Amino acid sequence: MQARIPSAAQVNQALERVYARPELQPRPPGPLDGFREWRRQMFARLGEWLGRFGDLRSDNPIVYWLMIGVLVAAGVSIIGYLLWNTLSRLEERGAAPRPAALPGAVNARARTAAEWEEEARRAAAAGRFREAAVALYQALLLRLEAAGALRYDPAKTPGDYRREARRDPRAAGALTAFLRGFEPVVFGGRALDGDGYEQLRAAAAGAARG
Repeated sequence: MQARIPSAAQVNQALERVYARPELQPRPPGPLDGFREWRRQMFARLGEWLGRFGDLRSDNPIVYWLMIGVLVAAGVSIIGYLLWNTLSRLEERGAAPRPAALPGAVNARARTAAEWEEEARRAAAAGRFREAAVALYQALLLRLEAAGALRYDPAKTPGDYRREARRDPRAAGALTAFLRGFEPVVFGGRALDGDGYEQLRAAAAGAARG
């Protein structure tokens, strides 16, 4: 028996049922579709620009090499800045394991720098070397402020002062030398004896001279 050929209407209905199946429905737009389209267009434009830039080498080699120089200089500058910023952060983390304001911080301006230095001498003579180191720190900040290397604020941390003093390389180097011995004692609990205090006192004197 010869099979009956379906009519055009039946074929259309069968196709409609097939294409109505869920797996054949178009995917609804997602939240990242706009970004993907923007990214596609940006890469397409970048490809076009690189194509024109390649032609520039033969059409106008002077402009081509000038642009190469500018791009290389910009890339080196960006990489240098990122390295400097990363190394600075690592240095601060290593020097100050607990970056916080000075424990029990007081307003250093309640005394003069000379009075703080005298307090440091009295504390050191009595064997209270940690207390003497804190007094040296307060005196040092006031002297650096008077020299214009930083601006005193009780809420600032040693790391804050270190960054601020970078405007004056000599003062910054001397301040860093003082903080290198000061921070482990005050923030890290390291013991401080007479010899260690004398090293701190010498570093404070060098930082104050800037």
